[in-house]
Amino acid sequence: MDGNSTPLFSIANPPMNSDVKFVFFDMGKVLLEFDHQRLIKQVAALTETPASEMEEILFHAPHNLENRFEVGDLNGDQFHRSLCEVTASDVDKDALMLAVADIFWLNTSIVHVVTQLRGANFPIGVLSNTCEAHWEFVKANFAVINLFDHRVLSYEENSMKPDGKIYQSAIEMANRLTGCEAKEIFFVDDKKENVDAARDAGINAELYESTRELSIQLRAAGILNVG
Repeated sequence: MDGNSTPLFSIANPPMNSDVKFVFFDMGKVLLEFDHQRLIKQVAALTETPASEMEEILFHAPHNLENRFEVGDLNGDQFHRSLCEVTASDVDKDALMLAVADIFWLNTSIVHVVTQLRGANFPIGVLSNTCEAHWEFVKANFAVINLFDHRVLSYEENSMKPDGKIYQSAIEMANRLTGCEAKEIFFVDDKKENVDAARDAGINAELYESTRELSIQLRAAGILNVG
């Protein structure tokens, strides 16, 4: 996490200085930090299952429950029921959703970037692989997420990055809202394979390594000036 708490940027005039008309942010490891091991340990403790076994249940075949939750193959009720069946447990659904979702903390350095874009009425959205439990939790607990009016989420699109379908959904949303083309969308993600797939779809995508590096990328796109 970039720990610099002082503003690095000032908004340029997007219509005059930039060909970019829409900015998408990944959520995990960009807007928010998270720990999948925390998810595994919390669900394992709740169901009294060894953590190594729980990791297999959640993230590997044949059950692959968390990945199926994130791609929308399972809704919350189905995820709860499936996990109870696989682990032979009878856990409370709300407790399970909290164990799955309480794995995030804020990337404080990125907040002023989002607030300045929002303050300039620049169209911004979240483009993320996530599940119903994660999305509801972060909306309730992280004010930065509520600065985004637009979202393209894997569990709603039935498609996970780097699959091309989710990027087409993002392009179509941005086009409906602003009339922009794929090349006029800026997207930042922490995984190279997701950035590469976005570029294959025609999107101007960059790898997130730090907020300071993002400032340089946004400045190059004509959206933000370092100041």
